[in-house]
Amino acid sequence: MLATVMLITVIGSLTLAVIDEKSRSQFLDLTKFAISTYIELLIPRSKSNDRN
Repeated sequence: MLATVMLITVIGSLTLAVIDEKSRSQFLDLTKFAISTYIELLIPRSKSNDRN
């Protein structure tokens, strides 16, 4: 579920970055934030799965 939301966020942000050149850097920052947040959420899960 979370992966679907993140994918929609990334695709939407990149699409808006292509359309609106004046706000491109803000949309790219939003994309970077979304990807880094998703990666941060995955790291603790994979560490806890390795211990079990």
